[in-house]
Amino acid sequence: MQTKDITELFRSKGLKATPQRIAVYNFLCENPIHPDVETVYNKVIEDNPSFSKTTVYNCLEALTKCGLLIPVKIDADRIRYDADTRFHGHFICDVCKKIYDFECDSEDNKGIEDFEIRQKDVYYSGICKRCRIN
Repeated sequence: MQTKDITELFRSKGLKATPQRIAVYNFLCENPIHPDVETVYNKVIEDNPSFSKTTVYNCLEALTKCGLLIPVKIDADRIRYDADTRFHGHFICDVCKKIYDFECDSEDNKGIEDFEIRQKDVYYSGICKRCRIN
């Protein structure tokens, strides 16, 4: 994604387009690996050595709050982040710990029609195809 496009997207969400936020968001868009804060930090400081871990935390929080990222809480040890904010599920492999996206058939809310839904998460776990073969 081009910096110009990210800046416009941020403006549409009422978010200031700082170089730090642009770098963090761009990394997440270009690397759909569901990284945790450590991974994001270690990658963005390669090109931006002045960034602190606190800066990365703050960027992730701001981007999540305005709806540009979703926190993926499938891993008990850490929160991961996803720039794909469409409704979809996540599968974590019990062996390799890789997280995979998958399409969900329905967003039905049977039984909670009058509830205020703030977030929907679909999490599966098991053994991925690659680990089952090995």
